[in-house]
Amino acid sequence: MKKIFLFFLLFLFIGISCKTKKNNPYPSKTTKVERSDVFLEVSATGAVKPQVGAQVKVGARISGKVERLFVTQGDKVIPGQLIAIIEHQDLQKEVDKAYANYKDALANLENIKKVYPAKISAQRKKIEAIKIELEQIERELKRYESLYKDGLISLTDLERIERDYKVKRAELESETSTLLALESEYKKELERAEAQVLANKNAWEEAKVKLSYAFVYAPIYGVVSEVTTQQGETVVAGLSAPTFITIIDLSKLQIECYVDETDIGKIAIGQQAFFTVDSYPNKIFRAKVKTIYPGAIIKNNVVFYDVVLEILDPYEGVLRPEMTAQVTIIAGKKENVLTVPSSAVKIDSQGNYYVMVKKEKEWEKRIVKVGWESRGKTEIISGLKEGEEVGLW
Repeated sequence: MKKIFLFFLLFLFIGISCKTKKNNPYPSKTTKVERSDVFLEVSATGAVKPQVGAQVKVGARISGKVERLFVTQGDKVIPGQLIAIIEHQDLQKEVDKAYANYKDALANLENIKKVYPAKISAQRKKIEAIKIELEQIERELKRYESLYKDGLISLTDLERIERDYKVKRAELESETSTLLALESEYKKELERAEAQVLANKNAWEEAKVKLSYAFVYAPIYGVVSEVTTQQGETVVAGLSAPTFITIIDLSKLQIECYVDETDIGKIAIGQQAFFTVDSYPNKIFRAKVKTIYPGAIIKNNVVFYDVVLEILDPYEGVLRPEMTAQVTIIAGKKENVLTVPSSAVKIDSQGNYYVMVKKEKEWEKRIVKVGWESRGKTEIISGLKEGEEVGLW
């Protein structure tokens, strides 16, 4: 019975204390108005994203069965590392055939360069010999003409030497024409052979390029985040290359956040920011505004704008793509202004901001004009002086 009575008294005491505290119209603690810095902060939700070029989907440019696949999820890769091999026997045959044609064309070109110059040289020598014979006949003709004038030879002898001269001149003209035709033919054959060499070389190079498509290499440093094709599967290259793996360079990440249209006018490139992620709620990462995309994003009838932040603190091995980020952008700063803790500021029934100012043992309700509020502090534009004592609720 005694225990019940004591419990009743305790309950009554607590109730009276609570009622007294509830009905108390004055703050229980005080603090002084002081000068400090306040910030205009814009809050946004975003996510960790790879930078442009930091995420690459590696695919195949030819169709065929995947003979070998050398990586799996979580593997680190470097540029030029062989990732996969696609069946390529037919492509190798095309390379071998194109190379054989190229070698044949080269051999034909070399043969033309040897044969035609030799023929042309022989023809020129033949013409030189004919010229020498013609000069000899021309000298004989002049001598015969002189002898004929002196009556020492007959007309028949003169006509015979004249006929020999004409025949030899005709022979010279014919052989000269043959030389010109041979030189022209050599030029044409040389051009045709060189064109064949170039065409066959290009076909060989093209065949080698197609063969190289069967060997898939990593284009960047990074980690394999996804494997979408398995060894033994057949890939079909159509309008878009079938993806083998996705590589992400975890050293090149950024924050993409969505800023409400009411706040986007406050944001500018270069502004400082900070963010946290759910995986490390007690770790604050510094950042700065890098890009503001002009296009709007509409979600649930609310207009947002995509703002990209550059991460300033080391994050490799900590941050991962698609982590949710709680972002705060510092859109402005006021230094050395009057501030009070935000808990000291109240709003009355008329919508006025007020604080309770302590004057010795008395309390005074003071209407104030407030400015920015950040980090638990509220700027006081007017209504208070530095050093005055205000109540904390």
